[in-house]
Amino acid sequence: MKRESGKSSTFDTTAISVVIAVYNEIASLDELCQRLSVVLDDFADDYEIIFVDDGSTDRSIEKLKELRAINPRVRYIRFRRNFGKSAALAAGFRMARYPIIVTMDGDLQDVPEQLPLLVKKLEEEDYDLVSGWRHKRQDKLTKRIASKIYNGVTSALTGVRLHDINCGFKAYRREVLDEVKVYGERHRYIPVLASYRGFRLSEVQIEHAPRAHGRSRYGLERILGGLFSLLTVILMTRYTNKPLHFFGVMGLALAGAGSAIDLYLIAMRLLFNEWLSNRPLLIIGTLLIIVGVQFILFGLLAEMIAFSYRRESDYSIVETSDDEEVIKLNTDERAVRIGKGKVSE
Repeated sequence: MKRESGKSSTFDTTAISVVIAVYNEIASLDELCQRLSVVLDDFADDYEIIFVDDGSTDRSIEKLKELRAINPRVRYIRFRRNFGKSAALAAGFRMARYPIIVTMDGDLQDVPEQLPLLVKKLEEEDYDLVSGWRHKRQDKLTKRIASKIYNGVTSALTGVRLHDINCGFKAYRREVLDEVKVYGERHRYIPVLASYRGFRLSEVQIEHAPRAHGRSRYGLERILGGLFSLLTVILMTRYTNKPLHFFGVMGLALAGAGSAIDLYLIAMRLLFNEWLSNRPLLIIGTLLIIVGVQFILFGLLAEMIAFSYRRESDYSIVETSDDEEVIKLNTDERAVRIGKGKVSE
């Protein structure tokens, strides 16, 4: 969608798709749907509420069918088993029909009445993604501390300056989710991936409610999953087209440390006639050199692979001089001619 400057909103109408991944949240579905409907009836010109049942075992699907019968704007997707939040959101994004997509959790800790704050920020200030900032989180102290550390580390490593990057309450323009592919645990890092593609990000302070139903699934597995996903995202954004820069720096550091150790031992042998056979440092230094060289070679191989598979997908085009000939590269790395529906390989 082409933006026009000088207007308070980039949309003629406010049509919103709300995507909610649920897993054993039957106790909160009635209230959540009711409160969301009231907010959207007053705020949006048109809307839909898409629930994605991620393999719930508590009869959530029966409740969703009841809600659908009451309100035809309620839609649902049911997974055969629990595939994870990224898969649930990805399915919801594919089903969504409107230009603004809002995500939120199904446990009522995200306050439905705060939704207009996110969308207004998105529309009136011309952002592509607006994230919620739970500045007064209603969670346990240990969870708040872990979240603060996580957000600080993620911000420092990725350069995305959001206070609460892991907040599930976000508003997007559709084109963001058309270009950012969500799978694995990558739903946490949509802002990072969107920033890398050149989209404009912001945040707004929102209220956060204490959990009234169900239980939190926060644990060690989730922390480790987030850590590995962060490393993946860093490689995919900063080093996709230059993997040697990543592995080469580590390789040079290790090889340099090993060389320094071995040079020190050689100097001790020549100057003070010390024997090296009983020095563990000799083994450590040699090992560091070998590992460092392997990292460098691995980086070179990765460069060759990246070159072989590199396509014209390293940029994101907003518009051209011909509105009907706007070329945009989607996640399938094909050039899509918007307006004519033609795809050129």
